[in-house]
Amino acid sequence: MNRPFRHIAALVLAGFFLTGCTYDDSVRELREHNPYSESLAIAFDNGVIDKPIITKAGALLSDHMNTMGVWGWQTTNLGDVERLFLNQNITYNAPEAKWTYYPLKYWDLKSTYRFSAYAPHSSSDPQVTVTIDSITRAISIKGVTLKGDNTITTGVPTAPGNFGNVQDIDWMVDRNGQSMPGTARSLVTFNMQHILSKLCIRICRSNAFKSDTLTSLVLDSLKVGNLISQGNFTQCMTADSIKMLAEWTPIDTLPRHVINSARSVSVPDSAVYVAESLIIPQQTDDTQYIRLWYNLGGTSGFKSRFNYLIKLDDVFDRFIAGRNYLLTIIIGPEVITFDSGVCGWDDSYTHSIVINQ
Repeated sequence: MNRPFRHIAALVLAGFFLTGCTYDDSVRELREHNPYSESLAIAFDNGVIDKPIITKAGALLSDHMNTMGVWGWQTTNLGDVERLFLNQNITYNAPEAKWTYYPLKYWDLKSTYRFSAYAPHSSSDPQVTVTIDSITRAISIKGVTLKGDNTITTGVPTAPGNFGNVQDIDWMVDRNGQSMPGTARSLVTFNMQHILSKLCIRICRSNAFKSDTLTSLVLDSLKVGNLISQGNFTQCMTADSIKMLAEWTPIDTLPRHVINSARSVSVPDSAVYVAESLIIPQQTDDTQYIRLWYNLGGTSGFKSRFNYLIKLDDVFDRFIAGRNYLLTIIIGPEVITFDSGVCGWDDSYTHSIVINQ
């Protein structure tokens, strides 16, 4: 190449860099227009719930949800931070068993990445707004409203389900988020944590009943009343249990709701679940209650109908986010006793109290 042409080539090359089209930008643009570049796309795995990601144990997010909201940031090798995802709606494609979104974003070899997530995406409830603090990465979910529709209308002998067919929404967040280098190019996997409370109620017969005198025990109905139905959540970014109690701010401006459950449930010798409900985390008070109506039938032909009222704050002093509250009501010939406890979302209770003896 003679000198004039070498000079022109150098000018063209210099102009390419002066326009701001860096090598990484050019590669990223080629990837976005290259139909064969999906292997370089940032992809999401099926996250787990309330369990360490490393074990892949427990329930999968797709067992509960088909959407999640994601924020993502990319930090370049120059220290510049770019936002890749802004409350991106990631949806679960059941036939393909994968989480999908559009338009695709791509890994950059020289960058590191940070992701935050919650589920389901806020589009699941248009009354709810979800934001994230750009500095602390704390997620806020405002306007969560429960209507008390998630109940059991017939007794079931095993633990209740996963709120899959109810109107109330089981909100979750990944409390720690996920970080990884662009060199990893692995699937982004979230570990979601429940942020509402769960209340389960079951009924059983006392063994004080003599089998030769009692022919039937039927729970006519059960009601849990006067619960605060709306609240705002702002994530606590420390593991301080005291500070985490303040994550939820109950809003007591809406009419309080009542959970109605159990219709003519025949109670066998073993305990049956008759109610399962999501609860806004809140301090209980003496206006909240559980009332049940039940019928006893005996061999002599007698039938008697009873009702019983329990003050909720006699059983649980508060509902804390991510906890399962289980109340077993034991119906006997003279008194009703209670076994109650609180534990992890999918675990059984670990302690008991007895009242009204």
